[in-house]
Amino acid sequence: MGKGRLTLSKIVEYPTPEKLYSELMSSAGWPYKTERERYLMRDRALVALLYLGDFRISEVLPLKKSQFSIKSDYVLVSGVQVGKRKAGKIEFREARLPLVGPRKCFTELVLKYLRLLKEDERLFPWSLRKVKIPIKGSFYRLKDGTLKQRVSVQMVGTKRAWQVVKALLPNYTQHWLRAFGYDFDYEHMQHDILAVSDKTKADPRSLQPYLRKRYEKYPVR
Repeated sequence: MGKGRLTLSKIVEYPTPEKLYSELMSSAGWPYKTERERYLMRDRALVALLYLGDFRISEVLPLKKSQFSIKSDYVLVSGVQVGKRKAGKIEFREARLPLVGPRKCFTELVLKYLRLLKEDERLFPWSLRKVKIPIKGSFYRLKDGTLKQRVSVQMVGTKRAWQVVKALLPNYTQHWLRAFGYDFDYEHMQHDILAVSDKTKADPRSLQPYLRKRYEKYPVR
């Protein structure tokens, strides 16, 4: 894959569900000293959710078992608070994890882990406390001319989730998993990026670097 940060521009292929699942299941993951099987089950469920639900990590970490309900051919994840939104606006969405088709094996990983939890228990116990992290090399200027560094607001537990993904899939990142999920949706929704946007509550313009497709359905002539 080469050295350096794994940005979206470095994606060389969008793996099939079968290939991604094989890589996930063959990975040793984080070297836990105790309760290895339980923690590995949890970590695989995290990867599965990031891929299936096109979730940001900030959307996955607060999830509780009570938000999951099994339907005829999918598992409904309800009340998911959208991670990126306009200031002062809180938005929620839902996701459907398939129980049929080539990606059902990922849903089964989530269900397997859910069986270990109590009804109102969070899936991932890492801290939800938010901190401001300076963005290296990124600044903006105030009206009075003062230069200020931009910051990223992240949950403390985000770093731990990143470590888990990297341990399981060292050649990918959590952003790549979202890209793979978006690509699968795009291919199965008549190549309509606006449909993917509506499903995931993501701005179609923000989907372009993930899919490398333009959001306009018809070109301007």
